[in-house]
Amino acid sequence: MGKPQHVLALGFGGGFDVLAGRLLLLNFRAVRAASTEDGVRVLERSGEPIRVALLAVPQALGDLGFALERLRERAPAPYLHFVAAGQEPGRRELEELHRAGVEFALWEPFDDAALRFVLNEAHQDPNSGESRNVPRAPTAMLARVFSAAGQKAALVYNLSEQGAFLETLRPTSAKGHVRVELPLPAGTVTLAARVVTTNVPGNIQKPNLPMGMGVEFTEVPEEARHTLAEHVGAMAGRYRIEKPEPL
Repeated sequence: MGKPQHVLALGFGGGFDVLAGRLLLLNFRAVRAASTEDGVRVLERSGEPIRVALLAVPQALGDLGFALERLRERAPAPYLHFVAAGQEPGRRELEELHRAGVEFALWEPFDDAALRFVLNEAHQDPNSGESRNVPRAPTAMLARVFSAAGQKAALVYNLSEQGAFLETLRPTSAKGHVRVELPLPAGTVTLAARVVTTNVPGNIQKPNLPMGMGVEFTEVPEEARHTLAEHVGAMAGRYRIEKPEPL
């Protein structure tokens, strides 16, 4: 397994040890900070660039906008993204988080697949062409995959209207063709797909992804595309902090 990516954990108090253990299993290393000044010291002294900070909610950093801007200014990495984690707050607190520039959310209860997905999304550098052109979301869905070698079950680590990453210890080789059966809430959809990437043990393994394969859907009927887009949009919204709609 590769070197863990460091993540700043702000204000988690007694819950830090549990969070740190979960993160380590996903190949992230949590670095504790109780206050803004602690966070500044961690960012300045860390031997590894820190690009993501988990923010405990409810938070106690005083003026949140000022505190997070101070952390961004002192971070040596080219960007610092914030993920709010905890019990989902009310409208007023969500507005404050949005104004302060917090982009991502992990509202309890969230599983390790969602934790891994959101941290990987937050690590995407928007200035390097890594940003996604369509929404994607983590799922707890169990798909069936059909190939020339037979069929197998695979957890859907993430899903978009264009493709998915399927968690399996027996991925089909890159450039292979499969059919993927997705049990969506609106009904089961079966789509043809091409394997574009695999993550398997070895020198090129991506340690922050599960074992499996990324597939691109090659034939998507319009009705299925609409069903996918609607489902993914609703799921993705759970992990983003957007400006609340007017009352």
